[in-house]
Formats: sequence, structure tokens, C-alpha cells
Amino acid sequence: MKEFWKKSNVPTILLAVILSLALWTTVQLNSGKVRQETIFDVPVRILEESTLKTNTGFSVIEGKEATIRVDYEAIGASVAELKKRNMEDIYAEVSVGAITEPGRTKVRYTLRYPDNLNISVRSTSPRLLEVWVDEIITREIIIEPYTEGSPAEGYIYDSLTPDHESVAVQGPAEIINQISYARATLAADGVTGSLTDLASISFFDVEGNLLDAAENHLEIISGEVNLSLSVLKEGIVPLHVDVTEAPGISAGMAKIEIIPESVKLRGDPLLIDRLAGEGITIGMIDLNRMSEGGTQTLVIRTPNGVSRSAGEPASAEVHVTVEGVSTRTVEISDISVDTGGVEGWDAMLVSGVIPVTVRGPAQLIENFDEGRLHAVAALAPGEFAPGLRQAALEITLQGSGTDGIAVIEAPESVNVMLRQSAHIGPGTDTPDEEETTPDETPEPEEEPAEPASGTDAEPAPEEEGGA
Repeated sequence: MKEFWKKSNVPTILLAVILSLALWTTVQLNSGKVRQETIFDVPVRILEESTLKTNTGFSVIEGKEATIRVDYEAIGASVAELKKRNMEDIYAEVSVGAITEPGRTKVRYTLRYPDNLNISVRSTSPRLLEVWVDEIITREIIIEPYTEGSPAEGYIYDSLTPDHESVAVQGPAEIINQISYARATLAADGVTGSLTDLASISFFDVEGNLLDAAENHLEIISGEVNLSLSVLKEGIVPLHVDVTEAPGISAGMAKIEIIPESVKLRGDPLLIDRLAGEGITIGMIDLNRMSEGGTQTLVIRTPNGVSRSAGEPASAEVHVTVEGVSTRTVEISDISVDTGGVEGWDAMLVSGVIPVTVRGPAQLIENFDEGRLHAVAALAPGEFAPGLRQAALEITLQGSGTDGIAVIEAPESVNVMLRQSAHIGPGTDTPDEEETTPDETPEPEEEPAEPASGTDAEPAPEEEGGA
């Protein structure tokens, strides 16, 4: 007998039958047992939207996505059947056809579920469902550009320009009418060059409170907004002046001090980098007017595309000190008369000695020899007539040791006495003489000086009847 049980499958079959009976009994007992269950996300269905639209022009803004919690009890079989259907047969219905005012309204709902499942609803939450209805309108909102972030050191954010002046926004009238402006924000941190990028848009009321677009069902329908950011650079730029030299005063003799020596300017980064190395010229110092030094105020004018940074001065004082310069006045009498090649005339200098002032490096002026001055009195062709005439005086420096020295003051002309020569060569026209009576001879107003160097002047003939 023992061998029979060992070799037979009967024990295994009996065990399977016993387990199956136990499981069937358990299922039958549980399927008939009342259970308490909770559904947390029962969906809501909105009814009569078209009626609401027709009667009031309103649309349902919120409420369609709402859910409710349902606590129910049912026998196990009903619970299993409901779960098998993925809860599709249980939902809440809300009718909005009777609403006449915009805004948020709490309304009753009806819970729907299959009658044949023998479900008993114990409670629902919330007891009333909030529905938001309003007119959907569109409005153009002015854009205010805004930069979020800080520039790199030494740079500044200048202008921020949107590619649209406004955006078209659609949403509930209650919210749309609260919007004061749309802020277009460009994220720019550590930027060193101008850029254009897509902006994020936020809406604010008149008091500056944010009206969240998602929470308030706002939609931009005019498209994206791009912002163009102009980035400037600030730099220290040295100031310079040009110097106009004066006779006897070279630029190296003038000590120039500019206060301030430099200014902080802002502009295009490449231009600022160049100016920081080269500097800018703010004006001209004329040593003819400032031969003895002095102070001059010059306006700081900046190149196109560059401006002074906040707080920087609009002008600079230029202090000029002239060093190593001396002047000296000497008298010269060795003056040549140039008749320009006109024959038949004798010319005699009347002015005598004349003062001449020279200026230049102090050491050269101290040892200056007036013999280096070459003076010529030149008569113009139309000036030839007997009597006292004025000849233009030209003075030049000749010889070594005169570099850097200049004549700064001398007479413009000298007096010259003209008379006809006693002998006129053949073929030479006799110039007209001034009319005189036999008993009168023109005399100079002053005592004639010695004939000018290099001039062959004969003594004047004695008057008739003289001693």
C-alpha cells in the first residue's frame, strides 16, 4: 500500500482540488462582502456651454479640468467590475446654462455611475464645484523691455529695443482689463557684446503686481518678441591738445598740463579700446596768443558713438608754461635799398637806425649778434618819383646759430629819399621830375643820413648863387 501512494499521482491531485475549493470559497465570500472604497479623481463634465455662450457671450474658463473625491461602498464584485472599466462609468455633471454673471460661481453637480453595480455613495468632496466663466477678449498691450542680469566688468547695458511695440493678448475680460503693461525680459548676464534674443513675456497690473499667464489663462496670439540689447564699454581715455608754434617758440618749449588728464567715456567696445590707447584731442593751444603762458578752458568733445560717463566733466583746463625762451631788441643801421633794377635813380636811406626784436632759445638769444640780421628796403615799381618815399622793410636771419630764432617785431617800412641820377645812360628814358621853380629845390624833411650801404649816390649839386 505504501508503495502505491509513492508511485501514484493521486495525492497531488487531491491537494490541487482542496486548494481550488479553498480559493473559490474565498472569492465567493469576498465578492459578496460589502467594501468601502475611495476614488480621488472623478472627472467633471460641463453641460450647456453653448447655451451659456448664446445667452451671455461667456465661456467656461475653469471647471472642465476639475475632479472630485467620491467615497462609496459596494460588494466586492461591484468594486472589481468598476475597476475593470477603469472608472470610466463614474463622473460628475455640471450644468452652466443658468449662469448669468461673469466670475467664479459655485454650482451643484450630479454624480453619475452605473445603477447595476449596486454602488452606494457615502460622501463626495467638494460638495459644490467652482466654475469660472467670463467673456474671452483680445487686447494690444504695450511692451516695456527689461534686462535680467548684470554686464561684465567694465561694460554697461545701453539700449534695449523690442521688435514689436506691443503684443496681442487673449484671455478672460476680468484679467485682460487689469493688465497695465507687458514686460519683455531678456536674460543677459556677463554679456560683453550686443545681442538679439527671444524675450519672455510677463503681465503686470497698474500697481506692479504680476498676473501669471498660466494661472489666468492668458495667451499671446501675436507671436514671439525679440529684444536687441546694445552693450557699451566704459574706459579711461587720456586727453590731448594740439600746439601751434609761434615764431621763436617751439612746441617743446611749452609745458602743457591738462586737468583732468583723462575722462571716463562709454561707447562701442572696439572704439573705446582704441581711444583708451590713443586718447582724444580736445582742442588747439596757439603759442602766438599764449607766448607767455596762461590757462585756457577747452570743451571735451567726444567722437561720434562715444559719450561721457555719468559724473564726468564737460571741459578741461589747460595750463601752459613757456620755458627757455628769451627776447632781445637790437638796433640796426645797415639797411640795403633795393630799387628792383630801375635805372636813373639815386636812393638814400633817411630813417637811420631801427629797432628789431628777436625771440628764441635763451642761450642763443644771449649770444645773439645783430650782424646776423639782413635788412633790405624794397621800393615798389610804382613808387619811383623824386622826393621822400616809403620802402617795405624785409629782415631775414643769416648765418649759423640762428636756428630757432625769429624776428617778432620790426618796422614794416623805412623812409627813402629818391632823386634822379646826374648821368643817364644812352637809350634811357628820362623820368618825369616833380615840378619846381628855378629858385626852389625840394628838401627832405629830415637831415639825410649817410647813403645806404651798397648804393652809389653822388653828392647833390650846389644851388645857383651859392657860396
